[in-house]
Amino acid sequence: MTNTDTPIAHNFQSGSIENARIMEKLGMFALRTAGWMTRPVEYVGFSKAAGLVRAFVPSKRKVRTRLFDDTEFEYTYADSYWSRLVYSGDVYSRAEEHFLRAIGNIDYAYIDCGANFGYMSAIVTSKAYGNKPAIAIEADPTTFKALEVNAGLNDNRFEIHHHAVFSKSGEMVNIHGDKHEARSILNDDGDRETGNVETLALDDLVNWYKKQNTEALILKLDVEGVEIDALKGATNLLKQNTLIMFEDHASDQNHDVSKYLMNTLGMRLYYSEKNRCRELKTIEEVAKLKTNPRVGYDFIATKSDFWIETIEACNY
Repeated sequence: MTNTDTPIAHNFQSGSIENARIMEKLGMFALRTAGWMTRPVEYVGFSKAAGLVRAFVPSKRKVRTRLFDDTEFEYTYADSYWSRLVYSGDVYSRAEEHFLRAIGNIDYAYIDCGANFGYMSAIVTSKAYGNKPAIAIEADPTTFKALEVNAGLNDNRFEIHHHAVFSKSGEMVNIHGDKHEARSILNDDGDRETGNVETLALDDLVNWYKKQNTEALILKLDVEGVEIDALKGATNLLKQNTLIMFEDHASDQNHDVSKYLMNTLGMRLYYSEKNRCRELKTIEEVAKLKTNPRVGYDFIATKSDFWIETIEACNY
């Protein structure tokens, strides 16, 4: 008899689905098919497919995906964003994950800004990725609760902070947005308010980083439109051996974040491809890569000699 009080169990490596009722299995297989069909177009249309699953094959249960032997990740059944994991033919972020796998021997700490449910923090702290020390920062109150759950599922091996990353600490800001993966302190479209939270300047984490006693730092920056403000509050953090993994959304035709990193902060930009990182020397090269206006593209930026040497020697 299926236990409806526990999550649906999904194994990412084998694809197996357990503790699911017949209709829930049908829904999971529908999500898997939608992932397979939408992967070639960067999952555009997947959220609509997930909405159809929620409408016609509903369930109020959670799904718990076992990513590795020591790593689990939980999300709501038919979640429009995270249910892509049901399609085990792909990882969440190919460019980021392939690069991080390739540098597993590097001694770095990881700061996850815009952590959402904590996926990236969970994997970098896993044995498969080298058990790196990490902090996960999430602004939205409801999303933070999911982050809290996932930290607990993984023995609280990464720290969690309920803050909005910004240029200054200690200010109260409102969070807006319907989709958990796109909530922001900005409200350009008149989205509903989902809560409020105190801001955090990244320079407040310099002491945490130094206590980790690692060679280097990776700063993942995906904070829905306030990346530049976040960087303005990270002056001292960026003086360390820091590498930034950031998203430049194709809807931004001005390429503001890439321009700021390249022109204002004097960083070198790279794009992770199938087996290497390619340097992008002009904004025009960035623009050529951003072909789908509905997709965010992941890039790497640094001016650290340590990271530049690591990137240029990296093959995967």
